[in-house]
Amino acid sequence: MRFVESTGRSRHDLRYRLSIHESADVPAVQAWWAEKLRLVEGAVGAVTLKRHTPSTGRHNQGVEYRGCLVVTVPRGRELYWHIEGLLEGLARSGRPEAAG
Repeated sequence: MRFVESTGRSRHDLRYRLSIHESADVPAVQAWWAEKLRLVEGAVGAVTLKRHTPSTGRHNQGVEYRGCLVVTVPRGRELYWHIEGLLEGLARSGRPEAAG
C-alpha cells in the first residue's frame, strides 16, 4: 500500500476484494480489513467464497483467519511501467559494464 501511495495514488482509489472461506465471519473480516487499511466501511466490496472442506489440513482457521485481500489498481498501466522500470534499473545496477 505504501508503495502504491508513493507513486501518487490514493488507497481510496484502489479496489478491494476478499477471498475467504465460507465458514468465516465475512462482515467482521471486511470491517477488519477496512480498519487496518484506514478505509471507509464498505470499501472492501466483492467477496469470493471458498468452499469449506473440514477434511483438509488447512491452518488458516478461527478468529485470526482474515482471508486474502485482493487489491486492484484501476487504470494501473502507468504504475506497471513504473514498476517495470524500477526492476530493470535494479537488474542493470547489478551487471558490470561491458568493456567497450
